[in-house]
Amino acid sequence: GESALVRAVLPHGGLGSSADRDPFGTMGGQYFPHACGMVGRSSALDDDDTDSFLLGANLKRHNTRATPAAASEAGAGGDARSQLPKFVLEGRSDALALTRIVWHRAGLVPSSPSDRDRGQSHRGPPSSPLSAGRPDPDDLALVGSTLLPPFIAMASCSTGEETTDAEMRVYCAYSLPAVLLLFGGHDWEANGLKGCFMDLIGNPADGDEEEGNAGGANQPPLPVKRCLASSVHAVAHLLGPSAVSSDSTFLLSFERAFLRDPDEAIRLNVLKNLASFLASLPPGDGPGGRDVYLPLLSGVIMGEDVLGAARKRSASNPGVLNWRQRDAVARVLPDVLVLFGPDLAREYLWPVLKALLTDSVSAVREDAAWSVPVLLRRYHGPEGGHSTTSRWTSEVVEWLRETFLGDGDQQHQSRGGSKRSASSRRFKRQGVSSEGAFSRRQGYCKILAAVSLAMRIGEGEEGGDYYGGGEYDAPPPPGVPGVPADPFG
Repeated sequence: GESALVRAVLPHGGLGSSADRDPFGTMGGQYFPHACGMVGRSSALDDDDTDSFLLGANLKRHNTRATPAAASEAGAGGDARSQLPKFVLEGRSDALALTRIVWHRAGLVPSSPSDRDRGQSHRGPPSSPLSAGRPDPDDLALVGSTLLPPFIAMASCSTGEETTDAEMRVYCAYSLPAVLLLFGGHDWEANGLKGCFMDLIGNPADGDEEEGNAGGANQPPLPVKRCLASSVHAVAHLLGPSAVSSDSTFLLSFERAFLRDPDEAIRLNVLKNLASFLASLPPGDGPGGRDVYLPLLSGVIMGEDVLGAARKRSASNPGVLNWRQRDAVARVLPDVLVLFGPDLAREYLWPVLKALLTDSVSAVREDAAWSVPVLLRRYHGPEGGHSTTSRWTSEVVEWLRETFLGDGDQQHQSRGGSKRSASSRRFKRQGVSSEGAFSRRQGYCKILAAVSLAMRIGEGEEGGDYYGGGEYDAPPPPGVPGVPADPFG
């Protein structure tokens, strides 16, 4: 039977009655693609979910690509958050679900409204480990001595049959996050799960070259790495910020085995969860901090394999080669922006946003438009000074006017023609040959609508969700990741 605490926690973890309503929480599908039922059981959306705005908006089944301008149709008393696009709501839902899973494993539960009134963001561990989601120590010891060794052996099994070996490794990769959740991340090196993880990805940290062991004899099967690329962010959260930042082997393996992998599907899976992985790192520029990682990530994203692919051409698909990776960056960028200060956002992420806003594929440009209000909010946050905030905001506004309204803006023409950036000239050439000035003006209007919607959401919401957000935000317990920041909260 379930304890009273478990029954109190389950509604916050997504095991409610919405499993049969086709929710689109994606965590289960990422971990176990062969078990579609896991999607419903691990979804963060249910009738009792604490984030009611997300619940109401995510149940709009047919709103696959929300238009910012539709916010005006909701009226003054409408739900502004429900007008956010599906990918924003989806990402927020998955981030909350992963945080709830990790907090539950640590013996914590989301705080209730009464706890918020008392300024508490979480409850302490109860007396019974089992009732808090942690297994009984005797049971865990028995499983660790009998079932864990053969599971770890699956990562490096050698039966002489290549197909069988690959299949065993795929099963091991699918289940690794769940096994790590069971045993906890604090002892993953001692109990052999770290070695299991490294064997599955081919131990790229042992190589001398930057690309690790790409193409070498130890290169693992692609299905294994594609699966782990979808769950490596969850592994990082289960390990905890301090363990991840101090594990140079794990960080180096993430770069070599996933971020720089030549396989497009692996990079795509990593990019979809890039913000979640960065959120697992401690803030700041200390060893293993996320600020130290940003220049590397910016260089990879702006490189030839991701955004640089927009300049490539394919005989069968000219102009849109690799566009899904660029769209993945556009969709994850709002969550990445809120993780860094305004100076780093301007130096490393503003160039990425400009490249996305001038992409040759309209879907990429539309999704990138939602990052503009998030960037402006970062500029106007408490970390930005008044003079730099005004100057950086003017820089964004002038670039948008020049890029999207350059043809019809008489004010700019009267100035004698200012110098346009390379991205602006490239987008201008593409627009003339494909969609024309009307498309650019339409894109400008969508950006303005996204900004106005973000302003409306910010004015209409007080505090955060019941998971410790808002004015009652408190530091998480040691070794436990904090509540994910809401870019539109």
